[in-house]
Amino acid sequence: MLCSTLSGITLDCRDNVGGIEAVYIAAASGSIAATPTAGAVALTSISLDGTALTNLGSLDLYECVKQTGAMNETGTFSEENGTVFYTNVASVVFNKTTAAKLVELNELAKSNKLCVIVKDNNGLYWMVGNDRGALVSNSTAGTGTAFGDRNGVTMEFTGIHELPMIQVTVS
Repeated sequence: MLCSTLSGITLDCRDNVGGIEAVYIAAASGSIAATPTAGAVALTSISLDGTALTNLGSLDLYECVKQTGAMNETGTFSEENGTVFYTNVASVVFNKTTAAKLVELNELAKSNKLCVIVKDNNGLYWMVGNDRGALVSNSTAGTGTAFGDRNGVTMEFTGIHELPMIQVTVS
């Protein structure tokens, strides 16, 4: 049984770069409603706790250190159980460990549901966890050993959803 219409994928130009530039985050006390367009690849609207987000200015900006952050999506497909789901993980590095950063990141970690939108280095925006939201799943703080080592914090934001990550259109 074919569940959808397939159309193939052509070879793209080599005009792409890796990494992420920034992460936009807001804690949700209730619902995150992400309304995807047909095919669930682009988002037409997002509402957070019933309030429509008209731009990313409603979320807090967390800037990434160049060439340190990444976002990955892993699809899990079980023939035995007939299930399909995707796990998104955004890993973000913050240089220079400070008490203020640790307090801020601890508050994020305590949140039950986060609206997380990642801006990649190609200028595209992606939603972690779609309308189910994301959680802080891991953090590491360290001073390094040598003078040239990183002194900072790495945090991972994880979301799980039955659809692949949704691309967010920002105007």
